[in-house]
Amino acid sequence: MLDQLKRIFGAEPATIGVLETQEPIELATAALLIELSRSDFSESGAEKEAIRHLLQRRFSLDDQALDRLMGEASRRADRAVSLHEFTHRLNRELPEADKHAILEMLWRVSNADGRIDKHEEYLIQRVAGLLHVSDRDRVRLKLKVVVDEST
Repeated sequence: MLDQLKRIFGAEPATIGVLETQEPIELATAALLIELSRSDFSESGAEKEAIRHLLQRRFSLDDQALDRLMGEASRRADRAVSLHEFTHRLNRELPEADKHAILEMLWRVSNADGRIDKHEEYLIQRVAGLLHVSDRDRVRLKLKVVVDEST
């Protein structure tokens, strides 16, 4: 009880929770893309290649930096308990246009193997909700990707 009172009144430093850590935007984005590629229980080469291409283009990474980011993001995705670990900071710090860009990246990875699996679609819907992106914008971004890929 005394320990709790010390923490409440600042006599002891509070422990930092998972959501308060400063996860780099690039790492959180990459981990979300990797989580998506795993959501249909089969990671395709096309999806992995799409992740690499999208991350490299979005964050202007060289091959070595991209490899490090992919490795660390894969390890973070392995240890993740929930999507909140990745979306919390993105939601708090990114403007709406960047949140839309992340959703578009998710749709592009999902569609990289030629089909959008129901598990992938569900995960994207959850991420959109956590990023406070409207259903209308989520569907608009999906249609944009599907139309782009079909032409």
